[in-house]
Amino acid sequence: MNASKQHSSKFKTALKQLLPVYIIAFAFCFMLFLYEPLLMYSTNQLDFWFDMLLMLGPTLAGFALVFIGSAIILTAVYLINKAVVKEKEPTFYQVTAIVLFLVFLAAYLQGNVLAGSLPALDGSVIQWDSFGKNDIITVIVWAAIAGLAVFMLAKLGIKSTLKYVAGASVVLFVMLLVSLVTEMISWDAFKRKDSIIATNTDFNTISEDKNFVIFLTDAVGSSEFWNVLNENPEYKEVFEDFTYFRDTLGCYPCTRDTIPVVLSGALNKNEKDFETFSSESLNNSPFFKDLNERGYDINLYESELIWYGDKSVNINNSTDYKNYRLPFITFFKEEAKYVKFKYLPYAWKRFSKIETMDFNGLVDKYIWDNRTIYKITKDNPTLKKTNDKTFRFVHTEGAHIPFQYDKELNIVEGYTDYETKIEATITMLNAYIERLKQNGAYDNTVIIIMADHGNTDLNDADDMLVRGNPMFMIKGTDEHHEFAASEKPLSYLDLMDIYDKLLDDKSAEEAVADIPDKRERYFMWYRNFRLENHIEEYVVTDKAWEWQKFKKTGNVYDLK
Repeated sequence: MNASKQHSSKFKTALKQLLPVYIIAFAFCFMLFLYEPLLMYSTNQLDFWFDMLLMLGPTLAGFALVFIGSAIILTAVYLINKAVVKEKEPTFYQVTAIVLFLVFLAAYLQGNVLAGSLPALDGSVIQWDSFGKNDIITVIVWAAIAGLAVFMLAKLGIKSTLKYVAGASVVLFVMLLVSLVTEMISWDAFKRKDSIIATNTDFNTISEDKNFVIFLTDAVGSSEFWNVLNENPEYKEVFEDFTYFRDTLGCYPCTRDTIPVVLSGALNKNEKDFETFSSESLNNSPFFKDLNERGYDINLYESELIWYGDKSVNINNSTDYKNYRLPFITFFKEEAKYVKFKYLPYAWKRFSKIETMDFNGLVDKYIWDNRTIYKITKDNPTLKKTNDKTFRFVHTEGAHIPFQYDKELNIVEGYTDYETKIEATITMLNAYIERLKQNGAYDNTVIIIMADHGNTDLNDADDMLVRGNPMFMIKGTDEHHEFAASEKPLSYLDLMDIYDKLLDDKSAEEAVADIPDKRERYFMWYRNFRLENHIEEYVVTDKAWEWQKFKKTGNVYDLK
């Protein structure tokens, strides 16, 4: 045999011996870096501002790089084994390949069979020590897999075992692929979003004519906020000229459905998919129409606004979604955090260091956290003046978990508590209000400070009625008085009328004067933000914080 044929024969032998481990590595990498990210997106589309087509490039690149890197390492193991131990069948390499499959199988079971107890990624501190039962199950599963491997090795030998596990990898790959394609079709994952991407444009600009500002501070409960005010009288001085409406009833327990109510007055009753409902509601918003006709520039500082397709009004601080590309390294890091959260054993999941699926920081856009808003405000004490009337909707972190600030908005080691987060929110709001005063723009600015819902921990509580009483207060144009409180029973369904009166320079009390002191109000309940497709209606005749007295009307709204 000549040298060329001998070399070719060795190459074919090597390729044949390497093929099983390449198959295992390909299937493993596919599951972690292609299947899981695309499945994550398909089944949680409303949690992401980008669409499938935008994430497909960096996702494929991440999968390819990891697989190629794995193949190089495994090839090196094979070559070293062959060089060090002159044996026809490289035993160490074969054992390495079998161990890789065992880890693949264990990860598959962990992420696709044993993932039912995973906590919601809503920003709350995950108590990993409470998953002891899951840890025991994981140990049993891994022990069973190891036992199966020992049995196969004893019965079949290394070479045959490697052949079987490579075949099993092909089966798992096909199962994953079929499942992924089915889910993507079922969830219509390739639909384009054409989202609004909010930037910080004109955040430091103010009108010398008229301004209308809505601060939506996330997860600030009315009663808790009221208690903080009463325990710290100096905070009432921050909100002098405001009237606080403690007995305010929101409409939904979570943010996503609340935003269309706040900006358009529209109630989601699951008559159509949420993307369509939200986009149509905002396009038909009587409030936006009124602002437009009155000559206001409209600015929406909202990081995850769901408003697709053509817009009925110009959003001054938005930029074209089509201009964006996801930065690969940052995107891959966020993606890898979720993969570790999903596929590591419960005892190791804490090392994923994940709290939310937060992809908002991937591009230069509006960021909602209190510290960022506070820093922008303090770093730009002088506002740029314009003659155009301005409307600002500013959605901020408010008292949303995690509770990582002290009241001065310093990051603390460990965690503080809900009340301290409310105080930090007040610090941020005070800086914004003081800047208006220092720039002579306070009197000609309507300010509404509100919340989308109250607070509960989604990982511990499923009764969202307690969230029905959000914080709400108003300062009208040229309104001056000591901090005031009203027991007027408001509902977020009153907002369109309230806005209209405030635009006509009415005071806070005048804006709600037509609302009766005794009335029925309605709240739309669902178990948590993953189960919005089933809504139950409640009627409220008592105080909004007396959630135990809410009564079902019998009206149920399920998404068909």
